[in-house]
Amino acid sequence: MDRKIVINYIYSTLYQLIKLVLPFFLVPYTMGHLGESVLGISDFANNIVAWFIFFGLLGVDIYGKREIAKVRDDKDKLSKTFFELFSMQLINMSIALVAYLLYTTFFVTKDQLIYYIVCMVLMSFMFDISWFYSGVENFKIVSIRNMAVKIIGVALIFIFVKTPADLWKFAVINSATDFIGQLFTFPELKRYIHKVPFSIKEAYKNHLLGTFILFVPTISMTVYTTLDQTMLGAMIEDKGQVSLYKTALNFTRMFQYMITSIDLVVMPRVANAFANNSDQSEINKYINITLRFSVLLAIPAIAAMLTVSPYFFPWYLPGQYEAMIILVACVSPVILFNSVNNVFGIEYLVPTGKNSKYTISVIIGAVVSVLVNFYTIPRWQGIGACIGACIAEFTVAFVQWIFVRKEVQIDAFPTVIKSVIASAIMGVVIYNIGALLGGYNILVNGVQAICGILIYGVVLILLKEKTLTGVLNSYILKKDKNV
Repeated sequence: MDRKIVINYIYSTLYQLIKLVLPFFLVPYTMGHLGESVLGISDFANNIVAWFIFFGLLGVDIYGKREIAKVRDDKDKLSKTFFELFSMQLINMSIALVAYLLYTTFFVTKDQLIYYIVCMVLMSFMFDISWFYSGVENFKIVSIRNMAVKIIGVALIFIFVKTPADLWKFAVINSATDFIGQLFTFPELKRYIHKVPFSIKEAYKNHLLGTFILFVPTISMTVYTTLDQTMLGAMIEDKGQVSLYKTALNFTRMFQYMITSIDLVVMPRVANAFANNSDQSEINKYINITLRFSVLLAIPAIAAMLTVSPYFFPWYLPGQYEAMIILVACVSPVILFNSVNNVFGIEYLVPTGKNSKYTISVIIGAVVSVLVNFYTIPRWQGIGACIGACIAEFTVAFVQWIFVRKEVQIDAFPTVIKSVIASAIMGVVIYNIGALLGGYNILVNGVQAICGILIYGVVLILLKEKTLTGVLNSYILKKDKNV
């Protein structure tokens, strides 16, 4: 695999590791000092503002990555494209901000202060130019900025948030750190662009249709990734259910983000290769490598969550451990389904301009999500939302597979079989390790994690899984430079 892709993936993964480690300390602290019902107020407010953000972005975040990747070798075109897209983003997000403030003023009657505070989250997206750095394949600056913001934010929460009355401080810290962090990415722009003439009118003429085409699947994707929390908060009186469900979902996303980081890194490369009329075999290579890589990480992640959770949540969240074990078990398949549809959708359909197929897949997923959640949430609350999330993600992955199966020669099936075998052996062993050690503490989980990684890796090597052996030969044993 290309060295630049590997380096970018390392930076992206480092950020995901920070996102994995910090909530590990933060979740029990906020649950203990604020409580899930109070946290549910903040979570629901953030869920509402997310809708205004998606309408304000109008697909610029996804469209921008692709368009920047296409012109990154021409500084004049790159500069003009950036200024046009960023000016559109500022205008659209300003309209969204005004709309959100009007909504909060006239329609929110309870906890209004929290809703006003979280508008800073919307403002942070107004100045988010991470799509530009993704397009030019520079993940270093965004990853470093994100890591710094997360670390500072968590430190401030530990210092200032002590009781449920500090909810407003919690909201300010989360919102303001993101907003301030965005500003630190702008100085780096001078390495890539220079001042060029452009007009707002021409910007909308050149890009409005393209962003809108990708806005439709973006808002559809929002329906099946965000509406579940909105429906749960609206249909269930206890807002604590929103917090518990979001916590369970975040645990899956900790692993999910680490896996899908490779898609964010490879997507600009595929877009650039497609724009330069590269051979389809090169695109096939990127898709298959990342698909196998995603499968190799997703399947053991699910197995680990199922077998480690009974020994993890009793000490981590003692007041909610029974609910969390069930919720995490129900929602864990999302890791695999989301990983697959990121490869097919974000890494192939979007950068190769097959927007209609991508749109169809996520619209179908959105419809399925709404229908399933209307049935399951009133009956099973958080568990119902988990079921809806899994079915929606599977639907999107399945539809996208139908679209790409004749265009991309997929050879990941042997990897799936070997990963399932290795994960099953790993899961049985680490579950029994927990039973043998007979304790609910971080040391037991640490032993389970180390043993799990070793067992999984060894079994894959014995089964001669080609992706893992290829990485070992190329980067560890230095036998093959072409992997």
